[in-house]
Amino acid sequence: MKPHAPFVTWLLCLANLGALPLAAQDQATTLLAQARAADAVVVARVTAASDPSPEWHRLEFVTTQVLKGNSPGEFAVLEPAGACCGRSLFALQIGDERLLFLRRRGPSWHPCGGARGVVPAAPEVVAHVTALLAAPNDSALAHLLADNVGHQEARIADDAAHALAVLPQIALGSADREHVTAVLVDSMQRGTTRTAALAEVVVRTADASSMDRLLPAYLDTRHTDQARLLRTALARGNADLVAQRLPQFVGNDLRALRAAELLVELPAEPARAAIEGVLARTTHPRVALCVAEGMLAAGARIESLQGRFPPAVLEIARTRAEGPRRFRAIEPSRR
Repeated sequence: MKPHAPFVTWLLCLANLGALPLAAQDQATTLLAQARAADAVVVARVTAASDPSPEWHRLEFVTTQVLKGNSPGEFAVLEPAGACCGRSLFALQIGDERLLFLRRRGPSWHPCGGARGVVPAAPEVVAHVTALLAAPNDSALAHLLADNVGHQEARIADDAAHALAVLPQIALGSADREHVTAVLVDSMQRGTTRTAALAEVVVRTADASSMDRLLPAYLDTRHTDQARLLRTALARGNADLVAQRLPQFVGNDLRALRAAELLVELPAEPARAAIEGVLARTTHPRVALCVAEGMLAAGARIESLQGRFPPAVLEIARTRAEGPRRFRAIEPSRR
């Protein structure tokens, strides 16, 4: 008996999902990480293609520019045969020029990081990688990446933002912090995928000036997913700075609710005065409910909150706190 068609489709989807993490991790590798991991980084042109066996595809290259390592003037690159996820050589034609991140394995060269090891040799990308390799120290590297997060070439801007976000230490001057914060605000308005990385950078390096630009952007964003992203990042940052700068921007009920949602995720001590300030500015029941739920989640007893919040608000907060966790449906159409 043949399996039910929808069930077969579900099994195939499940099998494909199982392969996603490795491919996603490969594609998330930054050019900086690739450059550091590679034995050689070159710009080279395809001169010949062959399949020495059913298992392997072989391309021959001539080097036109060496950025790192000791690649010979002519060399071959091997890759498992077939056109599938992570493969990068099968689509290349004779005469194509690529920026290659290579590792030496025995007598042969192989792409470093799968498909991320074979990059179109756009002059801007080659110049970016050259500058990354030439950076004399981490401070210069951070400055270079910060300068490029707003690059007109999206490939460079995205890569710089992600590379900067994962640096173990980010040392940025005031001009760099202002630039990255301005690019973050613009990224939020345009809905680019580098928003999360930029938010991480700004939060990790924030001073009063950059925080005063980031907090209004958080409070005013019309998109709940962006608000959640920034709230998560801000909650991991300098809680004292957030609690100190936030109250001055609370001017209406929507901002008060967004402020309360952030403050209840901060440690209680730095957030206490700011929460009281928010409650003093509005009587909106959603703000009161948010604060009451946050206090209960932090361990406060319901008796200690009586008299501070309307009874109806406390009853809803108590019911939610004591009730079972519910599955929250994903609704892509809601923003």
